[in-house]
Amino acid sequence: MPYAANGGVSSDPLPDSIQITTEQYREAIAGMCDGLTVSIKDGALSLVSSAAPEKLPPTDDELRVAALARRDQLLAVAALRIAPLQDAADLGTPTETEAEALIAWKQYRVDLNRIEQQDGYPAEVIWPSMPDSSA
Repeated sequence: MPYAANGGVSSDPLPDSIQITTEQYREAIAGMCDGLTVSIKDGALSLVSSAAPEKLPPTDDELRVAALARRDQLLAVAALRIAPLQDAADLGTPTETEAEALIAWKQYRVDLNRIEQQDGYPAEVIWPSMPDSSA
């Protein structure tokens, strides 16, 4: 005769188990395969939806990967903004606004590249402010 206890079924007696029929045993196994949980309440067998697993907070490695991915995206934006400003500087034709913007974007890029040096990294990252891109 099979047995059922909170959380499972067995062909052998389990602590705090009840005897069940072979048909109940088969139904319990099928239900468990579908993600249900065996529950014994007031001496009766039932199958209940399993609670969703508790979402764990991200690990430091996961936080690091996410931070570096975001940093790399922001560095790509900075590179796109810097390129034409640097071209003007290389040609000796930057406007005052372009020269100031080039310095601001380069400083932003340096600040992005240093996020790993921040206290609290990777759990806490203070992202530098993106310069005004109107130049």
